[in-house]
Amino acid sequence: MLVEKMKAVAEHTFTEVVYDVLQAPLQNLTDTLAGAVIIVVLMSVMWWCGIHGAAILMGIKGPLLTANALQNQALLDAGETFLAGENAKIVTIQFLDVFTKLGGSGITIGFIIATLIVARSAHLKQLGKLSLAPSLFNINEPVIFGMPIVFNPIMFVPLVIVPAIASFMVYFSILWGWVDPFNALQVPWTTPPVISGFLIGGWRAALLQIATIAMAVAVYLPFVRMQDLVSYGEELKAQEDADKASA
Repeated sequence: MLVEKMKAVAEHTFTEVVYDVLQAPLQNLTDTLAGAVIIVVLMSVMWWCGIHGAAILMGIKGPLLTANALQNQALLDAGETFLAGENAKIVTIQFLDVFTKLGGSGITIGFIIATLIVARSAHLKQLGKLSLAPSLFNINEPVIFGMPIVFNPIMFVPLVIVPAIASFMVYFSILWGWVDPFNALQVPWTTPPVISGFLIGGWRAALLQIATIAMAVAVYLPFVRMQDLVSYGEELKAQEDADKASA
């Protein structure tokens, strides 16, 4: 028995063995709803700790998710019909880059829009105005470190649950046929929301991005109100102290 297994291994190249033993199982794990949620949650937790979660995790998962997209492209090239959840992969590199990281990890564009809607504190108002433009190009460091969201207990919950909810939205939109599975077509990560969705999936993917942003705003809104109360109170106290000092 052992000899037969050794012969079987010897008949394959090292690359084929690595693919069969490591990449294929990991790739199948990435193409699950649980796998997608775990990736985005870990990414957000790392960002909350001040660590660039995308740079760390995507170095490992990026090639596997890209392989999922290339597998879908192979189906198209072969003239086969996409069947999401069967022959076509749902969780691809576009799934994360274009949908669950809208405006940056944690979909913090929802936080920015929420601050522009309800914030009274000068700090949050100014932060929202200054961060909006970078966020449209999926750059959210001004929010992550300028708020700061890093080690901010109020912001931990929305930072984690918003991309998790987005994963559910995107996964079932593809599984139920609203949006087609993604192929090898990719866009630069700085492509603004709605435009990026339209380019890779047409108007339905663009509409899904709009719905995702609306969800993010709704979830961030109560937490922004709580943060605004804290920041506004601190500003009032600082003003009172300044008035007393100058009296």
